[in-house]
Amino acid sequence: MGLSSLGSNPIHCLRCNLEVSPEGLGLSDSDIQTITHWGSIERAIGWLELDSGAYEDWARAQLLDPRSSINAEGLEAVRSLNRPDRRWYYSFFQPETDDDFEPRTTCPVCDGPLVQYKAGKFPQVLCEQDLVVLFGPS
Repeated sequence: MGLSSLGSNPIHCLRCNLEVSPEGLGLSDSDIQTITHWGSIERAIGWLELDSGAYEDWARAQLLDPRSSINAEGLEAVRSLNRPDRRWYYSFFQPETDDDFEPRTTCPVCDGPLVQYKAGKFPQVLCEQDLVVLFGPS
């Protein structure tokens, strides 16, 4: 499972990248509220970044900074949701549409190496230490 705010439901499967219903995961009401709150704030910042207006630079800086409030909250949510039988990862923002974009080879949180996740439909890389997932090189 991963937290990624591509739509109204920020929970996505690492294998197929489709949304996963929180109701089917046995999450507590508190967990669902945490995920919902994070997702709504992240979507708002994401829209500001996409708007290419006065807030674009600020929003991008928030999304790229692993210490920003939105990333710290998402990483904390993933840590609290993680269980031995169900791994959760935080999908870290990447400006993939930028002309000069190159996939990261190190974790944005710890700067450690990323490992290829081979079971997914799309190329992804993981940091098991920080529970981070990013789209990887194809």
